[in-house]
Amino acid sequence: MKIVKLCVLAVLPSVVIGSGCAATEKTTFNTLEQQRAIALKSYQQGDLHVAEGYLQRIVSSLPKDSASWCKLGHINYRLNRYSAATNAYERCLSLTPELPEIWHNLAAVKLREATEFLLTGRAYIPELNEAGSASSFAVNYTRLLNELGRLHGVAGYSTEMISDD
Repeated sequence: MKIVKLCVLAVLPSVVIGSGCAATEKTTFNTLEQQRAIALKSYQQGDLHVAEGYLQRIVSSLPKDSASWCKLGHINYRLNRYSAATNAYERCLSLTPELPEIWHNLAAVKLREATEFLLTGRAYIPELNEAGSASSFAVNYTRLLNELGRLHGVAGYSTEMISDD
């Protein structure tokens, strides 16, 4: 009798725990279409990390899924991960090169990278040379940075303009 009680007491916790899990509704996403629907809805709601996770699963299963590569490019661009955005857009374009909006987006990534490089490097350009005037390099550097700002559509964008007087 004592052995039976011990066995019941030993098994009882696992039965209770197991029954709680069995009663919980399990959600499984077996099809790629379900994963795609979740990814797109998450993207539309601004939950980029969830969308990215599902899209990564899709491209792991279907590496030639152009739409998923394009959406991954959008996500990475919005998260300022320009190298990853470039890779995703290039994968998309290798599968469907006839998408002018993706060519545009890839160019936007490159412009953003160039702008960030110039902004970072700007700190290392001497404003004035020994004669007290700006070097032609500094003037051209600033002009390029200003033009990139204009291309980004930043209203009133201007770095401190250096003149070559």
